[in-house]
Amino acid sequence: MKKIKKLRILALSTIATSFLALQTAEAATYTVQKGDTLSKIASNHKVSVQDIKSWNNLKDDMIYVAQKLEVSKQATNETVKPSNPSTTKPTTPSKPTAISHTVVKGDSLFKIANQYNTTIKEIKDWNGLKVDTIYIGQVLKLSPVASVPEDETVHNNGSSGAGTSKDPTVNGQAVYKKTVEVANSLVGTPYVYGGNTPEGLDCSGLIYYAFNQGGLKIGRNSSEGYYSNTIQVKNPIAGDIVFFQNTYKEGISHMGIYIGNNKFIHAGADGVEISDVTYSYWSTRLVAYKRFDAIK
Repeated sequence: MKKIKKLRILALSTIATSFLALQTAEAATYTVQKGDTLSKIASNHKVSVQDIKSWNNLKDDMIYVAQKLEVSKQATNETVKPSNPSTTKPTTPSKPTAISHTVVKGDSLFKIANQYNTTIKEIKDWNGLKVDTIYIGQVLKLSPVASVPEDETVHNNGSSGAGTSKDPTVNGQAVYKKTVEVANSLVGTPYVYGGNTPEGLDCSGLIYYAFNQGGLKIGRNSSEGYYSNTIQVKNPIAGDIVFFQNTYKEGISHMGIYIGNNKFIHAGADGVEISDVTYSYWSTRLVAYKRFDAIK
């Protein structure tokens, strides 16, 4: 009789243990909802994006509705070992020691978040970022109380970082003078997507045509391409290039030639025209003033 009673107790104990294990497994799984991102899920479960990707063998950040994701590391009998509460010290994630990070080629918010043991959401919140787009030379705060030194700010509304404060040489200024003259002569030219001749121009086509006619031989590129191959300037002068983001798409999407007094020439929807960078539409989208490296 005693043997039967012991067997019953053992069976009940086994069932209870299995039930608890099942609860733990369920608690470690999350079903993706509409509007979810890896960053959002990681933040809600106090883990990193890289952890979730590792636990679920994800190669990229793509997830889909109803997908089940492991959101905590599952312990196994082989890995769990008893510990002595009196000798085991709780571990806490190390915090960033730097107050800011200057974006370099190859950086992404995901990479920077992992580097400084934080999350993409936190970096975006601390820097007022609405999208995941970042730019070379941009200085990002790494804590809610961090501040960027004044001498690192650039004359723009979107990014900051080290930029040149030197004016172009006589040759560079001559190129700028001619380029601005050519750009002015093109005012009224109709907008043509992909156009780079006086018959029709888009924003990057205007840059290509005006600078080549002005004496600087450059290749045809997109706004993003020109942005990546130019250097920031702290005090823009007539002839420098001004870049904008989030116009018809997210990220760098528009550009023009600065002509001084807050004015710039660009190929807009109504054709080549002169606009003012202080107007709300442009001022809220302004990213940086930049310069071709060949303009010395």
